[in-house]
Amino acid sequence: MPKADISLTNLRARYSGPLIILGKLGTARSGDPGGVVKHSNVVIALCFALVFALPAVSAQAQNQHSFVSSLGNDANACTLTAPCRHLQAALTATIAGGEIAILDTAGYNGGATVTITRAVSIVNPGGFEAAIAPPSGGVGIIINAGTNDAVSLRGLSIDGGGVGATGIVFNTGASLTIENCIVRHMVNDGIDFLSSTATSALTVSNTLVADNGAAGIYLTPNGSATAVFNRVEANNNGGHGIVVYGVNSANTNTINATVSDSIAAGNGSAGFFTTTDSSHAPTNVMVFHSVAANNGTGVFANGSGGTLRVANSTVTGNTNGWLALSSGVVASYDDNYIDGNGSNTGSLTPISKQ
Repeated sequence: MPKADISLTNLRARYSGPLIILGKLGTARSGDPGGVVKHSNVVIALCFALVFALPAVSAQAQNQHSFVSSLGNDANACTLTAPCRHLQAALTATIAGGEIAILDTAGYNGGATVTITRAVSIVNPGGFEAAIAPPSGGVGIIINAGTNDAVSLRGLSIDGGGVGATGIVFNTGASLTIENCIVRHMVNDGIDFLSSTATSALTVSNTLVADNGAAGIYLTPNGSATAVFNRVEANNNGGHGIVVYGVNSANTNTINATVSDSIAAGNGSAGFFTTTDSSHAPTNVMVFHSVAANNGTGVFANGSGGTLRVANSTVTGNTNGWLALSSGVVASYDDNYIDGNGSNTGSLTPISKQ
């Protein structure tokens, strides 16, 4: 059998990377024809194992902070000096709980749905447009995260162009925070919070949700949930502006939402709407220092267990000022301005300030 050529010349010819040499290579001694050569082969094998393992470790490394840019490449490491091009590549390169920073104006989903499966923050620090264009009939961003995972989206412009189905869909996770975003021109809803996690939370602030075919924001969890909408504009949507829906959750759960300093205007149905029934989770919505104007209905509570409270707010120019149906309760503090609407249905329940 021919002997293996283990000379450095041959090794360099067969492997162009760095060669690690541990100790000296020897030749066979008389009476020990395989001793030194065998030892050398073991050393070389170990060297090659180490060398070939190094690229694998590097490829699996993930960033605490990743970056995307219009000039990036998805084959890059997603670092500041070597950014990726699209968010999906950066999500793969980022550890759970990490952050992805967007560096300049561009579209960042490459025509595909961005899928988030773990805790992460996606941040546009401001001064430019970070665009997401959902695929035709598809979703811009979908969140299927872990039970304890918090997801944050800041500074994104998600435009369905009249063909994307939904801007953001939250299926699982502990919480979703949306800040300084625009979600518009969807065929269906702008934002769907469909959480199947036992307890979850939605926070939306400084965000415009407009010109969508159905609801602006649809909160309909399977478990208990809390939501805060602060400085949100839900305008010109084909359905309701902001919906809090309890019928998909068991009556052992609770769904509580607070709306503050927000506007729901020009929506085809209600500006602010909540619905449930006695067999499902009670819903409690507080609307504070907000405006419901020029909608089909200003404020609407439907079903036993559905309560919508209004404080220091304006309800005007709506076809119906308020609707309270099927034992739903619309409750008003004595500091609201409810005037200039068409008709009203049901009783407006007065509440005294405590």
